[in-house]
Amino acid sequence: MKQGVMDRAVTLNDLLPGGSFEAGEMKRRLEECGLHAYYSYPALALFGVSLPEADLWSRRYAVDELYAVIKRHGPDNTAILPDDKGNVGVLFSWDDRESIMKLYGSICKQEHSFNPQLISLGISNPTSQLSSLHHGYEQALFAMKHRFYQNHSQPIYYSSIPEYATDAEYPRDKEDELLRLLTNDSITEQSLTRQAVENFYRQLTRTGPLPVKKVVDATLQLLVSLQLRVKYELGQSHLCNTPDMTALMQLNTLEEMTDAVCQAIKGMGGTPCSADSLNRNLIKKAVTLMEEEYDKASLHYVADKVFITPAYLSFLFKSKMGVTFIEHLTRIRITHAKKLLKQTHLRNYEVAERVGYQDSRYFSQIFKKKVGLSPSEFRDAN
Repeated sequence: MKQGVMDRAVTLNDLLPGGSFEAGEMKRRLEECGLHAYYSYPALALFGVSLPEADLWSRRYAVDELYAVIKRHGPDNTAILPDDKGNVGVLFSWDDRESIMKLYGSICKQEHSFNPQLISLGISNPTSQLSSLHHGYEQALFAMKHRFYQNHSQPIYYSSIPEYATDAEYPRDKEDELLRLLTNDSITEQSLTRQAVENFYRQLTRTGPLPVKKVVDATLQLLVSLQLRVKYELGQSHLCNTPDMTALMQLNTLEEMTDAVCQAIKGMGGTPCSADSLNRNLIKKAVTLMEEEYDKASLHYVADKVFITPAYLSFLFKSKMGVTFIEHLTRIRITHAKKLLKQTHLRNYEVAERVGYQDSRYFSQIFKKKVGLSPSEFRDAN
């Protein structure tokens, strides 16, 4: 990299306070930070990592890792800065946008502590001058949020996003369709239920994509209304739990929300709360797997083994166990690390690797946070 060393205290938000600068002001600020300051039609690329199940420490670690990778592999003649929302921005010339695509591809091919499919990339429109780049920042943020409507992780240009609808009529007829499936005497194929849920969202967004909050509101209305109507139709004495708003807001894509809704309505027909029993079994299988394969367990790995989506497994841990997947996995790993520190002469980095941490420094930080002592202090005390 040709750019100078940057102080992590300097963020995009420090340089883009929200209003246009006088000519040359933005260039001067970049130069003061030791960053490349000359661009032809400047644009902004924002990289982010979606980790809904992670605690604050793990999220910060993932962002720092992403920042380090972009600094190491980022193209020349760019400026790389984090923002205050946990993203990493790359300021580049529009004619060099192909280099941003190559950087994205390079990041996705490398091994990280997070799944590459969780990386988002939003790209602004080009501007004629640096002094207007605050508009580019807002565009790149909006493009990242549009990831909700993409089935797969991919770069999203602001210019490619269709116009959003401000509101939409609730598709009552699609709710009725789901009710008929749930109260039918015959067994309904899962594919038919999923198709009906997809039709619900297709109708909801027929005039254009909606803000995620609007989709969440409609989803909660659907689940609550269906349960009340199923209870009335089948004479059930009590209701199963529905996902709360916080859990639904943490889902990354509309496809994941569709998965969650299909799982939530499984137990609404026939036997009351059979979905709760299914969820308990899924949690039991997941926890057993984590205890047996804690050294290689991850949210995606365990979800694949129990045949559900990572987002839904994350939701089950939070709603049924009261902790996140990462928090529970950390407890298991720290418990086994303590045993190894007591019973073996393995070095700290070897203990870290045995319990699933490739970065011994990160392991030591997590261990001290959870135990109150560093690994070495714990070994000496025992």
